[in-house]
Amino acid sequence: MAFFFTGLTAFSTFKSTIPFIVPYYADIWLADLDEWLHGAPSWELVHRFDNQMWSLIVLKCYEVLWFVQWFGTVLFVSLWSNRVGRIRYLWAHALTIITIGTVLAVALSSVGPIYYDHFVEGHRFHGLKVAMDGLDHSEYANYLLDLYEAGQTGLGSGISAMPSVHVGLVVLNALFLSSLNRWLGVVGWAFAAMIFYGSVYTGWHYAVDSYVATAVALAIWWLTGRLIHQKPHSP
Repeated sequence: MAFFFTGLTAFSTFKSTIPFIVPYYADIWLADLDEWLHGAPSWELVHRFDNQMWSLIVLKCYEVLWFVQWFGTVLFVSLWSNRVGRIRYLWAHALTIITIGTVLAVALSSVGPIYYDHFVEGHRFHGLKVAMDGLDHSEYANYLLDLYEAGQTGLGSGISAMPSVHVGLVVLNALFLSSLNRWLGVVGWAFAAMIFYGSVYTGWHYAVDSYVATAVALAIWWLTGRLIHQKPHSP
């Protein structure tokens, strides 16, 4: 757990340096690809059934319950008596953070829909901004932008969209829960679907960010399974 929290600090610090390593460049073609795949901006599609109660559920899942599941799963696994299962998950977790949150985040340096108009200019995502301002959801986004423009780091600082770490980790956790119990797997995949939806709904990500994160998490889980030559079993 100490290593985990040290790693989080390193991850957040590195995330703040992404635009200095590779300046943000990928948003135009990511937004174009997103629209081409869905026939419209993906954020517009997920906001079609908007209401205050649904918005509250989505935001609480994305901003609160996601952290509870993430930290809770790592804590459970770190104390788990199944050595093989523990090793597999912790390797998969580390590789997911490294691959999605570091390597690909640098290679596909982007800011996401919520910051598109600020960094790319124009009014392409003005409607998204209006929708999220109406939900009083701009405080954290403004916090990150203020740190970026001031050249400072802070708690949870750093702007990076592609791929989605949120989605990558819940997909990994859904795979892990499925390996323990079918019904736990159902809950895990339902939550993963909600986070996928929330990543687009909040404007932090294009839908393609989550597609890539899902594919990477699936590949890593398969790879770690091959490396240990067996699946984890519940104690």
